[in-house]
Amino acid sequence: MIELTTITIVLPTAFILIFIFWFLVTRIGKLHDEKIELVQKIKLIEKEKEEAISNARKDSVKRQRAIIKGDISEIIAPWSMTVVNSVKELSFLGNPIDFIGFKGLDGEEEIEIKFIEVKSGKSKLSSKQKQIKDAVLEKRVEWVEVRVKEIEIDERIIPH
Repeated sequence: MIELTTITIVLPTAFILIFIFWFLVTRIGKLHDEKIELVQKIKLIEKEKEEAISNARKDSVKRQRAIIKGDISEIIAPWSMTVVNSVKELSFLGNPIDFIGFKGLDGEEEIEIKFIEVKSGKSKLSSKQKQIKDAVLEKRVEWVEVRVKEIEIDERIIPH
């Protein structure tokens, strides 16, 4: 009788313990697999981050070089322009366009007024520069003369 009682108690307990052990082992295996997957994702994200940083640095250097080339072009361009007779016929504005040229100003010929924008590489006109270009091409340009009639200056010495 003792054997039957022992079997009825020990056997179910053993099955329960085996089931719990099996459950824990499979759960630990799944957690391990998830951990490996997460570590791989982290490595991938870190690699993408490093590539993004590297690309951003390369892009920054490329843009800086383009800006420097543009600045140098604006300095050199007046000396090689043929749209005016000499550098003396140019007035630098810088913004929104680079130069206004007055071709013929050095001589006795009729003067031509030229709006000049210097670009380098693949740079394009800004929207404001396009608007100025359109205004010039559509002859929406006029002469305005401003005269100052009087300037009054009032000096006062303020005692200490």
